[in-house]
Amino acid sequence: MSSEREQQRREGPAPRARGREARRAWAGIRPFRRAGGLRLVPPTGERGPALPGKRLPPGTAVRTRGAPCWLSLASGDASAAGEFYARVLGWCHVPLLGPRGKPRFLALRAGAPVGTLSQATCELGVSAGWIPYFGVDDVDATVGRLRVRGATVAVGPLTTETGRLAVAAGPREAVFGLRQQAPDHRWRAGEGPVARFELHTPDIFAAACSYGDVLGWAGTSGDTCQVEYTHGQIAVREGLRTVAALRDATTSGWRPCFRVADADVAAAAASGWGGRVISPPEGPRCRREAVLADREGNPFTVVAS
Repeated sequence: MSSEREQQRREGPAPRARGREARRAWAGIRPFRRAGGLRLVPPTGERGPALPGKRLPPGTAVRTRGAPCWLSLASGDASAAGEFYARVLGWCHVPLLGPRGKPRFLALRAGAPVGTLSQATCELGVSAGWIPYFGVDDVDATVGRLRVRGATVAVGPLTTETGRLAVAAGPREAVFGLRQQAPDHRWRAGEGPVARFELHTPDIFAAACSYGDVLGWAGTSGDTCQVEYTHGQIAVREGLRTVAALRDATTSGWRPCFRVADADVAAAAASGWGGRVISPPEGPRCRREAVLADREGNPFTVVAS
């Protein structure tokens, strides 16, 4: 009994889950915590000391394992997508070299990189939508772990001008990518145009365990992302910044969240330029959010900041 009490003291109290399903979900991840996996901290539990923010000098690759490192949009019509996001979010686009007939653009907002817009390849389908990329030490080894789990690897591993990469479909077919280095050292989730990534999934705890195992979240070496359960969602943090959030939803998929000057203006522009409003703007003026979709139905979130 004393050893059980000691184990409970180290783990902290379980969250005040509402309903049988939430309690069952939390109970299901406790063995994973004891095995040294994700450090899921309930809202009422004590938090460990925050890691210092990692601000690296220009030209230095970000080495936080498992952290978002890039974003791309695989679109059925990259030129039309570029026009839509320029009108709605105020981006400008720089043409990039690519195969004839398949335009690629680097999206910028106020000079800061957002990601790439490109024509979808046949492997990804007509429109794969927004694809978040996560930094790993070894793309090939990570792809091997994905295949052991039964995940679908749609692209790669292959070598590009910015290093090794791969694109896979994770739990419940949520598409994401892997990179061994960021294409642009200026890009950082949680700073600049990209506020965070959001994974919408019916089981946030199972998804956290799966992605945590593959991407190396919650390691003890100090160079990995940390994971925390708080306010009904799972937050993925790089230092002091929340770079991703896992949220309960009936459908599954990764969604980017972009910073805008005014969420209401962005929502009106999306409707006016062929997109639609999935969830109208809500919240206080300084943090007002809305969920929108582009002309091809790819969802994204905007937050005023």
